Amino acid sequence: MGNYNLRLIKLRRSYNITEMARLLGIDRKTCQRWIKTEGLKVIEKGENPLLIMGADLHSFLKSRQDKKRFILGKSEFYCMKCKKPVKTKTGSEKVVKTGKRIGKNGLEQFIKTGLCEICGIPVNRFLRGGRQN
Repeated sequence: MGNYNLRLIKLRRSYNITEMARLLGIDRKTCQRWIKTEGLKVIEKGENPLLIMGADLHSFLKSRQDKKRFILGKSEFYCMKCKKPVKTKTGSEKVVKTGKRIGKNGLEQFIKTGLCEICGIPVNRFLRGGRQN
């Protein structure tokens, strides 16, 4: 799923499938699938062309983007293989200085590494100075 520029969508305008696809830079079939299976609302069903209000399109895409977001806990990492937040195997965690300074205050940067408790591949998390847990 792409990160669509929601600011391009005019809320009080109606879009047909071709206009919507061109605006978002996607295929028409993707728009049709959103209508048929994923619940994107059309103004009147059974009418041609199918018209979608900009406000409905905006809220549909915003809800899809919000589903993808998550916040990691203090001792969690994001595993690229499992595609979800995970904890590390006990005893596998270590914190190392990267040698870089970040932010306005020039805080030191650290990298916390460990092994995913589910699949065992290495996972990393960057931390800024003072936050080593």
